Amino acid sequence: MGRAAMSNVYDIDHKRQRAEQRALEASTWIAKMDQGLGDAEAEALRAWMQADPQNEAELLEMARMWDGMDALARLSEVFPHASEASPTATGRRRPRVAMAAAFAVVLAALAMIPAITNSSESEALSDVGFDTAAYETAVGGTSTIELSDRSEITLNTDSRAVVRFAREQRIVNLERGEMHIDVADDPARPLSVIAGGHVVRAAGTAFTVKLDASRVELLVVDGRVRVLGRLESPDRLEDRSLLITEGERVVLNADRETVEALEPEEIDVRLSWRNGDLVFRGESLADAVAEVSRYTSVDFVIPDDDLRKIRVAGLFRANDVAGFLATLQANFDVVVSERADERTIVLSARENSTRDVSH
Repeated sequence: MGRAAMSNVYDIDHKRQRAEQRALEASTWIAKMDQGLGDAEAEALRAWMQADPQNEAELLEMARMWDGMDALARLSEVFPHASEASPTATGRRRPRVAMAAAFAVVLAALAMIPAITNSSESEALSDVGFDTAAYETAVGGTSTIELSDRSEITLNTDSRAVVRFAREQRIVNLERGEMHIDVADDPARPLSVIAGGHVVRAAGTAFTVKLDASRVELLVVDGRVRVLGRLESPDRLEDRSLLITEGERVVLNADRETVEALEPEEIDVRLSWRNGDLVFRGESLADAVAEVSRYTSVDFVIPDDDLRKIRVAGLFRANDVAGFLATLQANFDVVVSERADERTIVLSARENSTRDVSH
């Protein structure tokens, strides 16, 4: 797992690194249980659990994250270890056989994830007790939906999400675009979000997920969200686990994560679209235009590299493309021309124009 260097990106200290490594090891053991443990692997698992009381705690937490069963907490209280000589830090013991049986239910939930990534499977899912609904917005539109569990989803422009709820799990598949979700607290039934193949799990929290062609952005507004990994194939989840807490943003790529701590005002800026606003604070014109273009079917072209680099600041209405262009013309003397196809707007600069754009 690599981390990109950038301003405000912080290095994870040793304690956090160890916690992430422990979570990764726990998820690996769960995956191995799915394939069945041989005697040597079972002994290795027992040794790993005995090496550090927090290892066992992480394993149980990972199970709850996947399955959401209150029964797991009760199981952890009454089952002893297979090795009678190996009490945990609290003195409780659990047999390996009973523990594996509990994880079998967890892995059954894991096995269902490949099916839910395909929205065409709604008929099959209904056979296993899923209630399914799809929500989407047009280009330039936003929509807020209250779900049956009292969670609330706000979809940004040109977005689509498929929601599947069952008795023991809640799953939201973001197929395109961006959404903000306030998750209703239900510890026995955590909510999973799948976006770009990445799987995250939360209960009683609020976060935003943005999906584009090459990456997934996750911003946690309240509580904690665990990135469980990426679906490498229909039957395999990548061995990766990362805990993202309030005020943190993570960019998920195919081979790395970049974690960034954001100031409250920066979070407000990134959530301004929920009020129909776009706020720019020194972004390049190229980046600003790319954001505005999400709210219109018109394509923008900026042939001049210098013009692409000018800085834009101000608050704009997300669907007011005409107002945005008028501001560019008034403050930077930008020439706006429309091509014959009426779907492409070309932005160019007049000679000796050097001012930043503000509004």
